[in-house]
Amino acid sequence: MTDKEKYRKLCENEPSIPIYSRDWWLDAVAPGAWDVVTVEKNEEIVAALPYVTAKKYGFTRIVMPPLTQKLGPWLSYPAGQKYSKKLDYEKKIFNELIEKLPKVDAFNQNFDYRIENWLPFYWQGFSQNTRYTYVLDDLSDMAAIEKGFAHAKRQNIKKALDSRLTVKFDLSAKAFYQHHQMTLGKQNLYDTSVSYSFELFQRIYDACYAHNAGRTIYAEDEDGHIHAALFVILDENSAYDLISTIDPDYRRYGAATLLVWEMIKFVADKTKSFDFEGSMIEGVENSFRKFGARQYPYFNIHRTYNKRLKSLQHIKEILRILRGRD
Repeated sequence: MTDKEKYRKLCENEPSIPIYSRDWWLDAVAPGAWDVVTVEKNEEIVAALPYVTAKKYGFTRIVMPPLTQKLGPWLSYPAGQKYSKKLDYEKKIFNELIEKLPKVDAFNQNFDYRIENWLPFYWQGFSQNTRYTYVLDDLSDMAAIEKGFAHAKRQNIKKALDSRLTVKFDLSAKAFYQHHQMTLGKQNLYDTSVSYSFELFQRIYDACYAHNAGRTIYAEDEDGHIHAALFVILDENSAYDLISTIDPDYRRYGAATLLVWEMIKFVADKTKSFDFEGSMIEGVENSFRKFGARQYPYFNIHRTYNKRLKSLQHIKEILRILRGRD
């Protein structure tokens, strides 16, 4: 049995593996392009690092697949470990995983924010950039969560309710994608194309519904106009705000905030936390923060092995800086 076959069996029975690292998710976002390295003890997998490879311009790289917030290592820790032993364990396991990775020209992954120790990767020549997500840690008390909302968010919910918007579930994949296309087109941006293909979205949509791991939700007015829509995915430990669409013509009615609130209530008895997925865009970060969510840093871990590719990346960075000055 291959590591991949063993990993598939592990995903069937191990709830601590995040949705983004599960085999069926990777089948949807990177069909035929993903694999995994594992560490076993007593014929049981105690650590795994799934990865996706892509080829471009003659270079083979380990990359983040589309619409996937994080990958990185998954570990099963021995019970009762002291902190120092935990760090020793992580160093040993991470080194084994790194050694088993395939020979590629570059590596780039976002790790789960629960992976706080990336030092073993640093010692192996990797670098990191820090990014941020926002999380509601505990969904057991809806009153406390609502109390944590900023005044502006509570006002948005009130406006949406006063506008007699109807909240519905299970907008089709096609309707959701078309709404996203339409809303981008109204924003008069230079590039109004959706960053992901419909075929990709359909695979994710179907996989999540098949595994009871995702729902669409939308807000519609009395004339049948969709003001906003949201696609949330979830596993046993967290829900994730994957994609949201807002019609700019109806932004003032507060539908987007109402949908987030309704979805938080919906998933509260199905999972433990709600991850807004974060953003380095200032305006988006500000919106997430106003839901009372806690900021968590997570690591983008990367390394370029190929010297030629490294030189090209340096040239690209220099050009980016020069354009910024212009």
